[in-house]
Order: sequence, then C-alpha cells, then structure tokens
Amino acid sequence: MNDSDKDIVHIARLALKGKEEELKAYVRRAIIPILKRRPDLAVYGQEIATYLTKESGGVRHSIASEILPVDIDSRQELLRREILPEVPPSVTWPELVQQALNEVIKEREYYNKLIEAGLPPTRTLLFVGPPGVGKTLAARWLARETSRPLLTLDLAAVMSSFLGKTGNNIRTVLEFAKRSPSILLLDEFDAIAKRRDDTTEVGELKRLVTVLLQAIDDWPSTGILIAATNHPELLDPAIWRRFDRIIDFPKPKENLRLSYIEKILMSDEFSEVLPTDLYPILSSLFEDKSFAEIKRELERLRRQAFVHNQSLKNVITSFLRSQIKEASLKTKIILAKILMSSGLSQHKVRDFTGLSRDTIRKYCDSSSGKNKFHKKYKEAK
Repeated sequence: MNDSDKDIVHIARLALKGKEEELKAYVRRAIIPILKRRPDLAVYGQEIATYLTKESGGVRHSIASEILPVDIDSRQELLRREILPEVPPSVTWPELVQQALNEVIKEREYYNKLIEAGLPPTRTLLFVGPPGVGKTLAARWLARETSRPLLTLDLAAVMSSFLGKTGNNIRTVLEFAKRSPSILLLDEFDAIAKRRDDTTEVGELKRLVTVLLQAIDDWPSTGILIAATNHPELLDPAIWRRFDRIIDFPKPKENLRLSYIEKILMSDEFSEVLPTDLYPILSSLFEDKSFAEIKRELERLRRQAFVHNQSLKNVITSFLRSQIKEASLKTKIILAKILMSSGLSQHKVRDFTGLSRDTIRKYCDSSSGKNKFHKKYKEAK
C-alpha cells in the first residue's frame, strides 16, 4: 500500500469513527505537502484551509479567520489575505535570488534550534528590483513554503488625505500582522518609507518612517515582514540597515529568458512545435524585459494566433520582423548571426534584418552552420 492509499484509509477510518478533531488535525498535517507537489490543487487547498482555520482555535485561527482591519471612513479593508497562496509551477528566479529564498526557508526548518542558540531566523526582508521581476511572487512562494498566510498591504485603502489617518492605518496593519505567524508584504514600500529629507513630503509621512523603523526592529521572529520597492533611491537611508536581508531581483539574463520563453510557448495549452531558432531570437529582442513583460507579450501573440486561426510560428515571425525594424544596429547584427547560423541565406537575413550584405559579410560567419547554432543554444539554456 503506497502512502496516498494509507492517507485515504486513515482519513476514512477517522471520519467513520466520528473523530472530528483527530480528522482535522490529520488533514491539517497532510494537506501542505500535497499542495506543494500539486499546485494545480491550490484552489481546493484554500477552501480546506479556510474551513480548518475557522473551526480551529489558537493563534493560527486569529490571523486566518479574524476580520481584517478597515479604514474607519471608507470601510475598505486595509489588507488582502491569502491563506494558501497559489504559485505557478513555472516560477523562475536568478540563481542568487533562489539561493537567498531557499536559505530563508531552511532557517524556518531550524527555527527552534536557532532560537536556542540565540540566533533568531530572518524576520525582515527587503526586495529590490524593477517591476515584473518576481518580487511579489517570491513573497507568495515564501508564504506557501512556510505554511503561513500572506497579508498584503492595500496601499490605495491605507493612504488617506486626512491628516494622521495614513499613519493610523499603517499602525493598525502592523499590529494586526504581529498577532500571529504570518508574512506581511508591504508592496510599493517607497510610497510610505520615503526619504525624510524630501522637502515635498508632509510631516505625517516623515513621522511614518519612524514608525516603520521601529516596526522593522521589533518584528517577531515567528513571522516575516517583506518590503518590496521598484525605486530604492526613494527610500530613507535609515531603512536599509534595519532589514535582516536585502535581495536584489535583476532583470532575467539570457539563460533564464530562454527557459522562461520555452515554458510559455511549449505549454500544454498550445501543442504547436516551434522551430528552436525562434527562441534565441525572441530572447535577444526581450533583453531588457522583465518576466512579466515577456509573459504579457508572448500571451498576446498566442491569443492573436488563436483568434485569427493562424499558426503561432507565422504570428511570431511577423512580430519579429516588425520588432527588428526598430532594433539597434548591435541587436540587428546579433540577430543576423543567429539567423545565419540557423541556416538562412544572406538574402533572407538581409530581408529579415534590413542590414546590408556588406555588414552581414563583415560580422556574420555563414560557414558556422547549424551545429554551431544548436551548440550555442544548448549552452545558453
């Protein structure tokens, strides 16, 4: 009998015997590893977790089922809550980012031993990077991996035009999140933690920075506070040294772009097999793009192919042609090299890139052949 069979038999036995509390406890222990293996079942896991937390007592019950704090005037909730955050299986980060996130998880596995040794685990994290590189997704991933609810500050609800209200809302959010183990995400952190020497800001926001500094210093080790910013230059200098760890999220490099593009274009929803030549060309054109920007553009192309009943290859080729016309000379030369090495003639490369034959002869080695191209492609992967 395999482990899944044992789980089913044990759950059935407890249910038939009417041992409700034992059944809840067993399900609570068993559901997390299942959802880690099967992210496609997250929607059912959220329903189960919501029921269990409503029916259970203790601290976990407080944070998972307690009414969220609201703005007194607008009655808008100041936080968004996810009991079991859903994370796509194709989630990808650069190696250094993934390594840092894994270390945070590892510390939580050794929580008791670290506390006994007088070495509390990482309590506060600052995520820095441009939009769309996976900062918010990393917070959701950490919440899922540590089996903690994710609380996300709703900046629109928190900010108020009334003097003193914004500060009061922030304090309410911080106190709520401290009550029990959770992960609090302060997205767009620069909006509430601006430099105190900024003459354009009113006194209230300057005082708010002091509140945030104290909250970061005093954050309980049972939870994690994550601040994320797209504009680190706007943060008050005192903020930086308060965080236990700062993680930089760069825009994806070539190997990650290639891998990410493949995952999107080779997904089960679209079975068309595309020429491998297209992937590195797309990667080159998306050199300055974030994961979110790449996904948005590729999904737009997939929709276009679907609604117009066209092959994805033709749609992508047309897209590449239009983009290459606007590309820099350096990018055109790089693409010409890729196209030449993939077997296209100089005539076709010239038509595709708009480069002259002299430029193509000067910078592109037409004798390299497909083998060299595929070797380079595999190395990039």
